[in-house]
Amino acid sequence: MRTGDYVADSVLPIFASGQAELIDDSHAFGSDLWLEPTPGHTPGHLALHLSDRRRQVILSGDLMHHPLQLRYPDWSTRFCSDPAMARATRREFLARHADTDALIFPAHFPSPTGGFIERRGDHYGFRFDGETNDNFG
Repeated sequence: MRTGDYVADSVLPIFASGQAELIDDSHAFGSDLWLEPTPGHTPGHLALHLSDRRRQVILSGDLMHHPLQLRYPDWSTRFCSDPAMARATRREFLARHADTDALIFPAHFPSPTGGFIERRGDHYGFRFDGETNDNFG
């Protein structure tokens, strides 16, 4: 169930003003800023990667809504348009970024929001940046 007409409210005005520029799902804005398709939550859902020589930062959007989804990656929200695809995308993302120095910023996690994906036996956990442990493992 969607809340409100977000297309008419937030998307159409950008097109009407001539400010929209359509790009490919894996568009790179340069060598340090690029998009990654992360399907399942909504059609066209993307993660934004920012990288320099020292660190990679990923704005993962709605790929995960709560840190418990690292412990239970098969859990989807009622807002996922394709729950099976959302689960598969989340599992692949977690496997790829676990135990790396990639700083992940999910859209809906509590403050301090950013953190790191860690393997915890047969599942994953999320360690918020600056913390030594968490309560979601």
